Amino acid sequence: MQVILKKEVQNIGEAGDLVNVKDGYARNYLIPKNYAEAATEGALKNREQNMARIKAKQEKLHQEALAKAEQIEKLGSIELSAKAGESGKLFGTITTKKLCEELKEKANIEVDRKTVSLNSPINKIGEYTMLIKLTSKVKTELKVIVTASEVVKESIDEVTEEAEA
Repeated sequence: MQVILKKEVQNIGEAGDLVNVKDGYARNYLIPKNYAEAATEGALKNREQNMARIKAKQEKLHQEALAKAEQIEKLGSIELSAKAGESGKLFGTITTKKLCEELKEKANIEVDRKTVSLNSPINKIGEYTMLIKLTSKVKTELKVIVTASEVVKESIDEVTEEAEA
């Protein structure tokens, strides 16, 4: 099924693109979420008329993403501290939501958690790299340094009690 994208859809295309997708994907996801519309004659004519406006909007979003990427790169890294055991393993993991909250708090940079990906889960003390995909063309990396805010002593008795419970 041919559809015209209204918004950028990851791995599919950008706003204004005419793309072929499977019928079910279009009917059940893209069209109900208002990400796309069916490519009818009227919609295609309308697309031609609005192409200049769509391109201008995309260029504006691209420039904003470049500015945000530059801010993130200037930041260099963010440091987080979490409760950890003697072995360096964290109690819980640090999620992309938590990382985005830290970016907002420390540098006043808003990033959607869905655009952040990690090369590995953050569940130990150490250094990690997070990839932030602001648009399909603008990507940046940020170093995450995880330190222990409190080191909790792990004894063999506690570990066996937890296993029994």
